[in-house]
Amino acid sequence: MHELSICESIVTTLKSQAELHDFSRVKILRLEIGLFSGVEVEALRFCFPIVALGTLAEDADMEVTLVSGQGWCESCQSASEMQERYSPCQQCGRHGLTLSAGDEMRIANVEVE
Repeated sequence: MHELSICESIVTTLKSQAELHDFSRVKILRLEIGLFSGVEVEALRFCFPIVALGTLAEDADMEVTLVSGQGWCESCQSASEMQERYSPCQQCGRHGLTLSAGDEMRIANVEVE
């Protein structure tokens, strides 16, 4: 389960940002997770409180926004939304889109005190 190590990385990032920006507690953590990122959101929700225990992120609320996939079609030079990895182009119907968004995961913002 790589979600545990993702949570550890999030907490490490929050700690380093707390030192830079002088905050002591994270109240809300907002994440953006791509549909094709390979991250299991429920596993992340399960792991985060355990990893955050005793840290500045203990008791922080986690809000997750799922980012849909976007692909680029070389055939018709257009962008298409993707719900599956091998979705066809919405303009011309061809397959083989190049994934351009939806595989990322990032901390969008945090509310702190």
